[in-house]
Amino acid sequence: MGTALYSLSTNWSGTIFPDGFTIKWYFEIMKSQFLLKAMFRTVYICFISLVFIVVIMVPTIFVTSYYFPKMEKLMEFLVLLCFSIPGAVSVVGLMKIYSNGILEITGTLYILIGVYFVLAFPFMYRGIKNSMNAIPMREIIESANILGASTPKAFIRLILPNMRKGIIVSLLLTFSILFGEFLLVNMLVGGKYQTMQMYINSIRTGVSGHFSSAVVTVYFLMIFVITFLGFGFNREKGDK
Repeated sequence: MGTALYSLSTNWSGTIFPDGFTIKWYFEIMKSQFLLKAMFRTVYICFISLVFIVVIMVPTIFVTSYYFPKMEKLMEFLVLLCFSIPGAVSVVGLMKIYSNGILEITGTLYILIGVYFVLAFPFMYRGIKNSMNAIPMREIIESANILGASTPKAFIRLILPNMRKGIIVSLLLTFSILFGEFLLVNMLVGGKYQTMQMYINSIRTGVSGHFSSAVVTVYFLMIFVITFLGFGFNREKGDK
């Protein structure tokens, strides 16, 4: 609240309340090409990462649950592994993996896609898995098979539509996590590719405190709205 009030104040020093209020700092940040580029770059890389994650994870979790249920323990172990390894440690290993062969993307913005995949894995897995468990998946597919539909067709036509809201909720909540991630972004790309997180870090000094407060407020509101939408979808899904 203090940051938001400061971003709206004309001058605030030595008094309990601001001297006045203005929204000029919000007009100023909208004129900043650096901020707009950083915001676009962050949304772009998060969006690409989530598309990549959904395309790989949804079929993988389905195959594991339907054909190889014993492998679910391995998936659960991988989820725990993602939580137990500190970010600073995982960065070293990830940089090694993405430094050779066809995955040679170290030093580029696209390394964040690989890193975000690891970061988002436990959250996306739990969301997709819970959605899958909430429907009688095996019975639906077996019924479809009896009626002549193949298993892949039953998955696409019957299972995916029933999981749609669960996937959307997982995507929104994971997007808000990726959008706010700073440690890994700072260690992997630093100031080379200025994302929203790196831009905020760069304006700690050298610019007006009102301006940086307005940027932080907008950043917070974006994450809040995305998270709120995620919980809104989740509540609607739970009501039904």
